[in-house]
Amino acid sequence: MVHDPYWDLVAEPEEPAVDPARTALLIVDMHKGCAHPEGWMGRLARDQGRPDHLKERFDFIDEVTPRMRRLLLHCRTHGIEPFHIRVNFRKKTTRDGGADLAARRSGDTPLMPLDADFLDAVAPEGDEIVIDKTSVSTFNSTPIDQILRNMGRDRLWVCGVVTEGCVELTARDARDRSYHVTLVTDACASSRRPAHDDAVQRMTDGGVIRGRTVDELIAMTPQIAGEAAE
Repeated sequence: MVHDPYWDLVAEPEEPAVDPARTALLIVDMHKGCAHPEGWMGRLARDQGRPDHLKERFDFIDEVTPRMRRLLLHCRTHGIEPFHIRVNFRKKTTRDGGADLAARRSGDTPLMPLDADFLDAVAPEGDEIVIDKTSVSTFNSTPIDQILRNMGRDRLWVCGVVTEGCVELTARDARDRSYHVTLVTDACASSRRPAHDDAVQRMTDGGVIRGRTVDELIAMTPQIAGEAAE
């Protein structure tokens, strides 16, 4: 892991206090196509005769999902708006997708309706917003930027899969649009743990994107009047 010495020469950006009315939780790609062994990625491995090829990925996702659910439930009770983000093409051929996502689809392992289903533990409830994307970064193929601004949400907590892919590009694009971005470091997962660790270090070096755990974010949220400590 490499630290950029430039950051030693400049002031670290101030971290604003958590205001639930201005905060949103972005849960990236926690749907079966990307995050479940029965989804497209799991089927792709099985169809190629390598059923355990992504075992570390799915085990890692199983590990972080309870923490992600805990944060989601916290957000629901504290007025922090959840956004559920998934890869979901309009065309069965995926021709409407970004070059990287579309090019990597294998016709031998077709998409199925279940691939768009969110994992039960972190599935949307009520009128929680679902964002369908056809690019790696959520900001490149969806109206999320306008929706967030319409709702007055300028502080984002980002979690999901994979840390060095869709999570990282979403977080970096959000920061480049002047959102205050926090990476939820123990609620993200990758196919390999070293890839996750490297991405966390790169994103949080210099504090441009903050790194916080679920417990830290919960502790930073103002308590509701009369609320017992969580």
